[in-house]
Amino acid sequence: MSQKIISVSFIPRFFGAFGQFFKYMGSGDYAARCVAVAKGEAFAFEAEPTVITKEIEVIREVEVAAPVLDTVNEDGAHQLLQLLQHEARFIDFIQESIDGYDDVDVGAAARQIHAGCSKVIKQHFTIDVVNSAPENSRVQVTADYDAKQIKLEGRVEGSGPYSGTLIHPGWKVTNTQLPKVNNTDNLTILAPAEIEV
Repeated sequence: MSQKIISVSFIPRFFGAFGQFFKYMGSGDYAARCVAVAKGEAFAFEAEPTVITKEIEVIREVEVAAPVLDTVNEDGAHQLLQLLQHEARFIDFIQESIDGYDDVDVGAAARQIHAGCSKVIKQHFTIDVVNSAPENSRVQVTADYDAKQIKLEGRVEGSGPYSGTLIHPGWKVTNTQLPKVNNTDNLTILAPAEIEV
């Protein structure tokens, strides 16, 4: 609600002047206020409001949708699962519940599976880092970066370029050397049933 100063008539001013005189003499702060008014300074509610405009930059989060493939090479996926099962018994480990085993037994099995999986990956794939800078080092990201190769974490402001800390270098396949197969009819059989006779 706005305030307005109402003019005071002569009689109230006459008697009020005596009270104001003693108040003026008794309070330096009050006297200073009276001097400011006498100079024509306006009260706060009389001053015109100051309009302050500020440009605010929109903060956005970059979300990259998972790639959608027009075609899927199921044979290659089945072949990789076969190799992992053959070298590391990977499917056996995944399909079996480990709830009844203690951490020592699971850890021992995981060590063997790790060795087998590592062998398959190193034999059939060449894998390199996406960003070769040391982890936890400061890196620069251009404005036209490839969102498939670089994932920005945290609060992403503006359209780049960006500066940040490398928390994971990323991985990419630079070469694939899966064994050549002539007959793909039975690639869905990841491991044959074993029967002792």
